[in-house]
Amino acid sequence: MSRRKLIYRTIKRYKDTGSTSDRQRSGRPTSATTTQKRKVIRSRIQRNPQRSMRKMALELKISRESVRTIVKSDMGLFPYKKRKVHFISPQIKEKRLARSKALLARLVSFGLDEILFSDEKLFTVEQAYNRQNDRVLSLLHLPYHKSIDASKEFSILNPIVRGLGKTMFNNRPFLFQQDGAPAHTAKVNQQWLRNNIPDFISKEEWPPSSPDLNPMDFSLWSILETNACTTSHKSIKSLKTSLPREWAKIPQEKLRAAVESVPKRLRAVIKKKGGYIEQLNIL
Repeated sequence: MSRRKLIYRTIKRYKDTGSTSDRQRSGRPTSATTTQKRKVIRSRIQRNPQRSMRKMALELKISRESVRTIVKSDMGLFPYKKRKVHFISPQIKEKRLARSKALLARLVSFGLDEILFSDEKLFTVEQAYNRQNDRVLSLLHLPYHKSIDASKEFSILNPIVRGLGKTMFNNRPFLFQQDGAPAHTAKVNQQWLRNNIPDFISKEEWPPSSPDLNPMDFSLWSILETNACTTSHKSIKSLKTSLPREWAKIPQEKLRAAVESVPKRLRAVIKKKGGYIEQLNIL
């Protein structure tokens, strides 16, 4: 509205009503986003920030849109998804920065096609947990940390690595990657790699607390879990049958994209001086 039109309407309203206040508006009075409803919703969220806005709407017998208006517009809250992230202390940040610089130079010179990435993951017969519904109403997005114990599976991995070296690389030199789980960094296993693998990333070279740099961790496991565990399995046999079948269905383009994003992620870690990079869109 132009300034001239605003002045004209204000003068006219004063002549008609004797006041510059807004005229009484027509329409139904507010019944959903009332002060009382705001107090009730605020109290419930304070007791439990993970409370569902959909359920609150059902309990209060108002629309979901009204609850969202109160929560987002009036209270300034937003539903954040909880995420598990790796813990990074100041000391770990320094190591991640230094080792990422060295590893980036090494991978670029070696060639991504000659690298064998590895990782371990626990699959169960239960349906995969849908993190889309796990949200918390908050003004700030705070990282959710959870430590994960590594399984000691290296005695099983040894013959597998040998076999992959023969079949995938036709006995050509290749670089083997593994993370810093205790089973991997044990002296006996590090020595076995020195004796049996053409080349590998040692425990002194792989950046600590860095699942965000392993394509198995930051990409492929979630794809496999989504495809193989959408519904629960009736038996272990069914799960074992499903996993290799669904792995074979993952397009080569996704596998290559995950691997080719590793140098970009290393550069991102260097740019962040060893800090978190998961909030970045890198894949």
